[in-house]
Amino acid sequence: DRPDKVIVFLGGSTTECMFVDADHRFPYVAGQILEQETGARINSYNGGMSGSNTLNAIDILINKVIPLKPDVVVFMENINDLSTLLYEGTYWNKGTARSPLETLKKRQLVGKLLKEIFIPNLNYAYRNMKKTLSGQEEDEFAGARGKKLIIDRAQMGRDFAADLQTIVCTCKAWGIVPVLMTQANRITDNPDPVVAAYIGRDGRGLSYPQFKEMYDAFNDTIREVGRENQVMVIDLAREVPADKKYLYDLVHFNDAGSQLAARIIAAR
Repeated sequence: DRPDKVIVFLGGSTTECMFVDADHRFPYVAGQILEQETGARINSYNGGMSGSNTLNAIDILINKVIPLKPDVVVFMENINDLSTLLYEGTYWNKGTARSPLETLKKRQLVGKLLKEIFIPNLNYAYRNMKKTLSGQEEDEFAGARGKKLIIDRAQMGRDFAADLQTIVCTCKAWGIVPVLMTQANRITDNPDPVVAAYIGRDGRGLSYPQFKEMYDAFNDTIREVGRENQVMVIDLAREVPADKKYLYDLVHFNDAGSQLAARIIAAR
């Protein structure tokens, strides 16, 4: 109750840290460190959600975060935006797992609500069962596989920058200090087998160097938007070593990586 400062972290699964112990997730740990070092009462919220991109974050910022009256919003995203724009061509795609809006008929809506009320997490359990039986991870972009990949890097960069700019301007309009973060990763010039295999599953001729170049360009866009708006950028991509000691796959922290990120964030 009555905190001195409120900090909200927004992003995708790399912020959510689902597979990190709850008390090791960087949004929580950063708040704890700041309390200990400043003596202030800090409430830090983890608003990360698996699969979300900057367009989703804008929605969450306006409809959920602003009412919390935060002092600071810290935002980190990259790979979800890159994947969405690469495979769907737009944030406003329809009929896919990444669609920003879904229109349901009344009967469908009632059915979904009843299932969630009386059998919580049924859909999540069903997806897990499918994964166990098939032995394969769910592919959110299955509908885009096999189609010719048309890459407009300039447009992708402009769209990503526009969404970042919207987050920055929205925060400033509501008296919130925006902080941007680049995304730590293991996408190096000489990738290990885990990283190389992930990129190789695209199946439509996207090479590893192409993917790396686009991914790095998105982190550069974050830095550029920060400079242009005189907004703090915490450069986790440069400060967290690109090593399995800190990240268990391309971009997701393990416990050690999450705690390292928290120390870097708190120090800044």
